[in-house]
Amino acid sequence: MKKRIIAVILGAALFTLAACGNTANTESAENTENPANTEGTADAENTEEAEAASATEQKVITFAYRNTGNWPVSGEDESGNPSGYDIEVLRAVDDLLEDYTFEYVGTSYDDAYIGIEAGNYDAALTNAFWTEERAEKYLIPEEPLGASVLVLAVRAEDADIKNLTDLSKSGKELAPILAGNGMYYVVKQYNSDNPDNQVEIKVTDDSTYVAGSVEEIVAGKYAAGIFTKPSFDNTVIAEDGDLHQFLTEISYSEFTLANTYPMFSKNVGEDFVNKLSDTLKQVKDSGKASEISEQFFGYDIWNYEF
Repeated sequence: MKKRIIAVILGAALFTLAACGNTANTESAENTENPANTEGTADAENTEEAEAASATEQKVITFAYRNTGNWPVSGEDESGNPSGYDIEVLRAVDDLLEDYTFEYVGTSYDDAYIGIEAGNYDAALTNAFWTEERAEKYLIPEEPLGASVLVLAVRAEDADIKNLTDLSKSGKELAPILAGNGMYYVVKQYNSDNPDNQVEIKVTDDSTYVAGSVEEIVAGKYAAGIFTKPSFDNTVIAEDGDLHQFLTEISYSEFTLANTYPMFSKNVGEDFVNKLSDTLKQVKDSGKASEISEQFFGYDIWNYEF
């Protein structure tokens, strides 16, 4: 009887051990079939986070702006921060372009374009007019960023010459224009529109010449010169301007408006430039660009009349 009881107890013990072994084997098999149960969940979460980060990642567009001699078009404010009409309008554009963020680097006119060629910058902000050469070399948005009021300066005794037609009829000579400068195309377009009142265009390769032409006008070497209003205001009209001493010896008139554009490296692609152009139009249509113009120029370039 004792032997039977011991046998039953041993049998029960063996059955219990076998059951435990089967349970462990089952759990092992489940872990073998899903070896990354916990890790798989973590990987999925990491993938989702990576996709979310990728979705919110913004492409940086770097603008090189002229930080000397170009205020209030571009430059630095009293705190040393990038500002001016061009930059503030682009900030308004940037606010509407969710996939992009704009950065601004202050530099010289020449370095802005050298930097584009070297891949240091994506675009140049230099108050540039459209020219055939620039259109071949850079991507230019269809919508202009800004516009420059142009000033025709003459000697005081020639105050009746107020525009290119007056200059043509006077038979007097326009000072040379820097080769490749947008002023060349302003006069070229005028000549195309006025075949009976042509103005002779002379060019120079001296990049420092344009400001010096004021002195030559006063000296009588040339009868007239063309300047952008911001440059003329800062150089001649401002009391601390480099050529302010000649103000009483000349007469000047605002005579036309020329659109200005940022020049983009072709590496940024036409898709982005087209997006920027469309968004720039939205900013202008909203009246925001006019507000910024009033702030920096004291007048609205988009409602300027001659």
